[in-house]
Amino acid sequence: MQQALTFADVQSVKHLAKQLKLAHPELPHGKRLDLAAAELLGVRNYHELNRRFQAVIDQYLDSPSGPNAVAHCLYCDFRFAADLKGDQREHRENHERIMEVHEFTGYRPGTYVEREAMKTDGYTKARSPGFLEDRIDGALLILRAWFDRSYHRAIDAGQWRKHPSFETYVAIMVPYIEGVFPELAPSLAQRYGRTPGVIAHGQTNWPLQ
Repeated sequence: MQQALTFADVQSVKHLAKQLKLAHPELPHGKRLDLAAAELLGVRNYHELNRRFQAVIDQYLDSPSGPNAVAHCLYCDFRFAADLKGDQREHRENHERIMEVHEFTGYRPGTYVEREAMKTDGYTKARSPGFLEDRIDGALLILRAWFDRSYHRAIDAGQWRKHPSFETYVAIMVPYIEGVFPELAPSLAQRYGRTPGVIAHGQTNWPLQ
């Protein structure tokens, strides 16, 4: 097995292990996981699969040394005490939620640092005296940062499938943009539409259901 493991790989092994209960009712679940991991992915057992998958997750960790150091995952944006088992487990659960969405949709919402960079760049462009299209691109960067924060929140709540697409989100936010960038809002409304009343004025997060 040369390719990096994915969330879908691990889920497929777990699914096959459940199916193997019919053929091997005498085996405990752990042994069926071993058989499934070997059959699907060619590893020795599920322990090896789990170890390799953890390495895929851990490659994104920024882990400073020293006492009371806080690790930061640059992929899922989770911060935790790397030496605490409970924190490690919570990070993996959070990371897997983001991985699942990323693999299913092809999109990963930006981290806090990435979102702040988008907003900074966006405000600079949107407020510049340049061409209208460049200023609209700036407004879209700001909206993308807001969208990513809202989407991340929906992922945490298990509601990412219900969250509006970026295009729909822009239409929802046009009424708010009318107050922030009144000269840009008409162009955004023409391109994406205008959908008032979904998100309270002054807020940027899609309301969880």
